[in-house]
Amino acid sequence: MSSLSSLKKRKRETKPPPEPLILDGPDLISQLPDSILHSILSLLPIKDAVRTSVLSSRWRPLWRAAPLRLDDDSFSPDTNDPYYACYYRVVSDPRFDSSRKAVFRIFDSHHGPIESLRLSLFYPFQMDHFVKLAVQRGIRGLNLVPFYFHHETYKLPLSLLFCNTLNQLSLQNCTFPQALLPSIFPNLRELRIKCVSLPDDLLPKCASLETLLISTSDEGPPISISSPSLRKLVFGSVSSRAEFIIKDAPNLESLKLADISTYDNKVKILDAPKLQRLGFINTDVRAIQLGRTLIERHKESLRSLPPTYLVNVAPCRVNLLSSVKTLAIKMELFSEKTIPIILKCFPCLENLDIMKYEGNGDDCYLNKGMWEEEGSLSFLDHLKTVIVKGFWGDQCDVELLRYLVVHGKVLQTITLLCSKHITKKFVDIKKRQICIENRASSNLALVFFRDTEENVHFSLWNDMI
Repeated sequence: MSSLSSLKKRKRETKPPPEPLILDGPDLISQLPDSILHSILSLLPIKDAVRTSVLSSRWRPLWRAAPLRLDDDSFSPDTNDPYYACYYRVVSDPRFDSSRKAVFRIFDSHHGPIESLRLSLFYPFQMDHFVKLAVQRGIRGLNLVPFYFHHETYKLPLSLLFCNTLNQLSLQNCTFPQALLPSIFPNLRELRIKCVSLPDDLLPKCASLETLLISTSDEGPPISISSPSLRKLVFGSVSSRAEFIIKDAPNLESLKLADISTYDNKVKILDAPKLQRLGFINTDVRAIQLGRTLIERHKESLRSLPPTYLVNVAPCRVNLLSSVKTLAIKMELFSEKTIPIILKCFPCLENLDIMKYEGNGDDCYLNKGMWEEEGSLSFLDHLKTVIVKGFWGDQCDVELLRYLVVHGKVLQTITLLCSKHITKKFVDIKKRQICIENRASSNLALVFFRDTEENVHFSLWNDMI
């Protein structure tokens, strides 16, 4: 009974919920200067920025003068099927037509500067209207992905090449004008191109270019890089026959070779005196030239296993790539014999990352005792860290690590990202096989991790640019 009365008493003492807070004062946000409101609106998605025009007469004209950041994908129909989207663009699905009309209406209504623009819903013949307006309004970042229809590409207008405000440019299915003037893109810092033919004389004329990303899919002429200002470069090719040459890049610091197909591709790094980070060098490409060292697969063994390799001295101003501190190698099956040759080209190497082929190589490892014949290579006086991704613990892995452990005088860490389940027995056996007790560096730590997609040890190369 007493508990019931106390419950009732507690109920009576319970305070009612507070009334909702109603602000009946002045609209302080609307009193802010136009410049601040423009900055706020420019950070909103374009649809939300346009909606603010219905708030009051004060807000009605604001979005029209705010810096515009427009991505036409935000107007595209919701479909998760790429084939569906592509097919219905071809037959002019009304939903895509309405999306294009919405972009036209925004351009017609907006009269302020254009900060960034991405166009992917339009055919090449529809792009000029937007690009020329963007140039007139001080575009800073431009991304053009014209719809690729009947092999038609979009030819860039000359006005874009002289745009003083443009800092970032991304192009796909576009072509440059044939006649390029002595100086173009005066303030362009970053250029990304995909399926775009790169004229040989374009890069030397971009005096401010620092970052370049190139992705190719079709067989074409060799891609030769000569740029006095370039600092970061990513090159990717899924073509089976591509040739990539760093001809003259005096300020290049980082080079990433991504998705380079094997067999018939050629990579040549001739003159990059400030290059510090390089990866991935694929051990199974047709030819690699690193300074004066040319490694070529023998013509008679292009499709045979195991392949044979020829090492020759090629004409080049630079003998070795002594500036490189961080190197990543993609090791392919049957091509381990090229690794010592490659490493000899980097005498001051400090960080070595190795990505291995998938699977256990015990049954097909043909280069037993290869490392014992090498002696102590010069890079071992500087090597500090090693990461091996795809470690199985097979004989190929063991012999390589044993060589590094026994000769690495300042080696600090070896990180093994294992492709199999790690047990204490497995770790103890591998430590014994690697001869960790005979390590040349007393500070060396050998670390085992399970290799997973979430592993961050190789994120350096994913996040390079």
